[in-house]
Amino acid sequence: MQEIQIIDSDLIESLVKKAKNTERKRTNHNFHEPTEVYQRFLNVLSKNTYIPPHRHLLDPKPETFVVLEGEIGFLIFHDNGDIKETHKLSASGPKRGIDLQPGVWHSLVCLSENAVCFEGKSGPYDPTIDKEFHVNYPLEGDPKVKETIVWYESLFV
Repeated sequence: MQEIQIIDSDLIESLVKKAKNTERKRTNHNFHEPTEVYQRFLNVLSKNTYIPPHRHLLDPKPETFVVLEGEIGFLIFHDNGDIKETHKLSASGPKRGIDLQPGVWHSLVCLSENAVCFEGKSGPYDPTIDKEFHVNYPLEGDPKVKETIVWYESLFV
């Protein structure tokens, strides 16, 4: 890993292009090695990406999101799947980020054409236990994803 990594407009522009051209409409750019205890990365989202509601309980880790560019709708859920809170996070404020304790059900929706978030959480990353998905919501690839995104977006109008 490089000793110094600069987050500049060129990096963001290249990641936005990459995210737009992926099937999932998002990409991560890691600043860490997978085994590091502090995971830090850019999470770059394009409109119509879908992140199923999930929590980090099996491998409990807090996480922090800060919006550097664009706007996202952040959703917090009760254990039964009902929406508990919504927060519009934007690079221009007034709310610019959120910090979550382990076990909080959450999801987000990209409200602008693109959004760039800095995300930090404890590591190391283990994909086998990182996320628990909520059973009341579709997973990626499900035909109900599009209507779920539209519903999420409607909560922030």
